[in-house]
Amino acid sequence: MARGQSQFLRIFSGDTTYQRWQAYYVNTSVTWESASWSYQPFDADGITAGEVQSESSISVTLPATTNVMEVVLQALDEARLAELRLYEFDTILGNSTPQTGQTLIASYLGEVVGVSGGFTSIQMQLGSSLSPVGAQVPPRTFSTRLIGAPCKL
Repeated sequence: MARGQSQFLRIFSGDTTYQRWQAYYVNTSVTWESASWSYQPFDADGITAGEVQSESSISVTLPATTNVMEVVLQALDEARLAELRLYEFDTILGNSTPQTGQTLIASYLGEVVGVSGGFTSIQMQLGSSLSPVGAQVPPRTFSTRLIGAPCKL
């Protein structure tokens, strides 16, 4: 068996999907799960290295094109979710389209919580917007405007 791995990234909110990208089938759009996935070279660290733990984040590196920048910045501004899935398949059976028998070997679902980068690439951070520590969900900073004047003893 000649093993291949493909990655699929979907940016969505509720029932609305804003972008579907795949990073294996070069310069072509493919149909998978009754949807069209366009090619966009990206690399997700953490999921392939086996470092995904509970409450950890994943960084997805994408090229800094105009289209990618618009999609990613809007996803950050509107707190959209991103689902990243990694599949394994046998390349001997063909690798021009996704195989129906490919195996899901890893997946990650998180909110777009950060964006950084430079002229050639950007990093999109996926994770939880909730703090792992705090009494509130999300934790709040109490101020006099929020709770009034505190008691003075």
